[in-house]
Amino acid sequence: MSNEKTRFAKIRKPLGKSITVGCVIFILFLCLFLGIATHIAFKNSLYQRYRSYITDILHYVDRHIDDEDLIECIKTCKRSEKFDELERFMDGIKEDFDIHYLYILKPLAVRETQNVMSVLSAENYYDRYVDTDGNLYLGWISDDEFDIETVKYYFKIMESWEITFFEEKTEWGTDYTGALTLFDSGKMPYALLAVDVDVTDIAKIIRTRMIEFSVLIFLVGAFFTFVFLFWAQKNITAPIRLLEKAVVAFARTSHGQRSIDALKFSAPDIKTGNEVESLASAVTLMTEDMRDYVTGIINAERKADEMQLQAKQMTELANKDALTGIRNKAAYDKEVKKMEYNLSIGRQNAFGIGMIDLNFLKKINDTYGHEHGNMAIKKLCYIVCTIFEHSPVFRIGGDEFVIILRGHDYLHYDELQGEFNKRLKEISDDENLEPWEKVSAAIGAAFYDKEIDANVANVFRRADQKMYECKKAMKAMREE
Repeated sequence: MSNEKTRFAKIRKPLGKSITVGCVIFILFLCLFLGIATHIAFKNSLYQRYRSYITDILHYVDRHIDDEDLIECIKTCKRSEKFDELERFMDGIKEDFDIHYLYILKPLAVRETQNVMSVLSAENYYDRYVDTDGNLYLGWISDDEFDIETVKYYFKIMESWEITFFEEKTEWGTDYTGALTLFDSGKMPYALLAVDVDVTDIAKIIRTRMIEFSVLIFLVGAFFTFVFLFWAQKNITAPIRLLEKAVVAFARTSHGQRSIDALKFSAPDIKTGNEVESLASAVTLMTEDMRDYVTGIINAERKADEMQLQAKQMTELANKDALTGIRNKAAYDKEVKKMEYNLSIGRQNAFGIGMIDLNFLKKINDTYGHEHGNMAIKKLCYIVCTIFEHSPVFRIGGDEFVIILRGHDYLHYDELQGEFNKRLKEISDDENLEPWEKVSAAIGAAFYDKEIDANVANVFRRADQKMYECKKAMKAMREE
């Protein structure tokens, strides 16, 4: 009897329980992996757009910095004319782009106080000229705003030639920062140019999407777990249990027997074929289904990205002139609406409108063909965009261009107008150029005056009138 108990001991690890535990653990780890992978992919896709956006702003601002002048301002803590111009330019960038902060700072030393100096901090119009309390000025040195670890990190950033990105939590939310080191002519770092973008809402979106993805993955995992265990019970554990009972019964009845009649095996009714092969097929099927599910998620993300890209491209095409590549009449109308709104709330910066009309376009088209007429339009467009590089240029008609004069171009319009006319004169006198390459154009501009201009359209009409006066004067000179 003792030997029989030893031989037929109770099963301590039932196959069904082992498969159930193993299956549940596998599904949980798979769900965890899919959740993490989905979270990382979704977050990276969002932050990559912010990195591109911040990189464009940093490089754009860096191109407008006179390093030697800025270094002298930092040394003396005195503003220069170029410093004032850079401040206005950076204020305009902050007004025009969706950013939280745009600033230049200089780390001084690794200590608890007086460790960072503010060089320049961009502000919107209200904060710069109305509510100036709390604004940072050239030479302001922090008391305890920056801890030692932050200052150490600033010094580390200044050793890099590339843009450094990092995320920082503040009492106002979460900022995603890009910092670019400024170097002098000797390739020595002297300050940091940084852009902060508020990503508080993005973090909430990521958390919401993560919860949604986790729930979806868990439900799919639970569904597949149920299906797999049902299949395993029917095709593996139940047949093996029946087979095990049949074999044990045969062993008990046949043990010590000498009778042939007692050596009878009652085979259970199992019609599943090869159990190992069936199990392998089920695992393969489950793995393929899981891969298909992940593939579906990735394809869905790619499709969403493609749809967003297509929407962006359609928007760009709707606002872009097909011939010249600059903004068109629709884009100009949108910009005017924005300016009208800013005028209504008192936030519109000083501006002017320049009108340019290409001369002799009909004559070129009739004489040399529309292809050469298009060449003349594109050449004039290139000259306008090159000279008025700080202002948006729009093509609003076949031979008409509009410039919204801002910042540097607004302040130096007379000089730029002279450069424009000089450039056209040089082209006109160049005997090596074809007739359609000798572009001629009339230019006129008007500047917003709140005493006489009720809206942007008034400025446009005055600019248009001055352009036609210029056109008449040019015609009179040709007749003489």
